[in-house]
Amino acid sequence: MQTGNLKTKKNFLKLLLKALICLPRGVRSCGKNVYISPLTEIRYPWRVVLAEGVVLERHARLCANLKNSKITIGDYTTISPYALLRTNGGTIEIGRFCTVNDYTILYGYGGIKIGDDVHIACHTTIVSSSHDYAKLGTDGFSKDLLGKGIVIENSVWIGANVVIRDGVTIGTHSVIGAGSVVTRDIPAYSIAVGVPARVIKEIKQK
Repeated sequence: MQTGNLKTKKNFLKLLLKALICLPRGVRSCGKNVYISPLTEIRYPWRVVLAEGVVLERHARLCANLKNSKITIGDYTTISPYALLRTNGGTIEIGRFCTVNDYTILYGYGGIKIGDDVHIACHTTIVSSSHDYAKLGTDGFSKDLLGKGIVIENSVWIGANVVIRDGVTIGTHSVIGAGSVVTRDIPAYSIAVGVPARVIKEIKQK
């Protein structure tokens, strides 16, 4: 009987801790065992969905700004310190068991969809939008964005300081070398490096 009471108390404390972490932040949906650092910044939290075991480390920033925006983060994914996820009116969807490392930037205007088991190294920039250079010097340059969207499939490793441009799909089980600029689709089971990134090797499928 005492063991049952102890288990009930532990479950109650877990639920209370979850409420203390998530509810005051106004997060739309929050799974079990979510950790949000007190130093995490979440703007427009009613557009944010966090699945089970998500970790938002100190100074991570989530901003689901503008109408129709949404940020969805899958089970046991970690957003590291100083990473920035900003929707700019679009959506950012990150799958399960992913890591988004320090100082990485995701701009989701055209939509960013990241699969499961994707590992993004520090200082990477993923921008699903572009400007019309013909409007440079006018108000329309900042207001009238173009966006096709970015897709990163399952089990991808992206090295440090990579830039991924709008309209790109990176295939499953691919590696993008550090410092690369991805301007075109990368096929599955490939290693791509350079500016612009080009496939230099195929990865044998198991």
